[in-house]
Amino acid sequence: AKLVSSFKQVAVDQSSDEDRLFNIKEIFEEVIVSLNNVLKRTKHEIKLNIDDSFQINSNPGAFSQILTNLIMNSIIHGFESKEDGKIDIYTEKKESFLFLTYKDNGKGMDNKAQEKIFDPFYTTRRNKGGSGLGMNIIYNIITQKFNGSIKVSSQINKGIKFIIKIPL
Repeated sequence: AKLVSSFKQVAVDQSSDEDRLFNIKEIFEEVIVSLNNVLKRTKHEIKLNIDDSFQINSNPGAFSQILTNLIMNSIIHGFESKEDGKIDIYTEKKESFLFLTYKDNGKGMDNKAQEKIFDPFYTTRRNKGGSGLGMNIIYNIITQKFNGSIKVSSQINKGIKFIIKIPL
């Protein structure tokens, strides 16, 4: 029942382009539950380090899309040959900004890949069904919809870290 409820809420939020007051931790938990079909076949672990009472007035569907794409990229790319990947997600409010930090302990990427990661159609899995649109979608939501920014840092075999800054 919880899975069906999470699917419904994530679907409604993603199809509606409306802002509303919502608890960011609850939205992220719903996304994780909705991805259970993919996650349950793995030993990957996702930790949310988010204040239980952190509410914002924004677009929950856009946040769901961002988190879904980040998690799926970690699973498909970062944890490609790793059975027990770890993802940590932190949020913090500083002044009038939301800072969202997402990091995993996956295979990481070199500087060349980091420079192209947000380009449309850039993928390291062209022969394996990758479209190269996931990170471009995230970039466009953050920069165009939210007037925010996203930065990436990574090293080979040391995972990846994204810092997202969004005005509230």
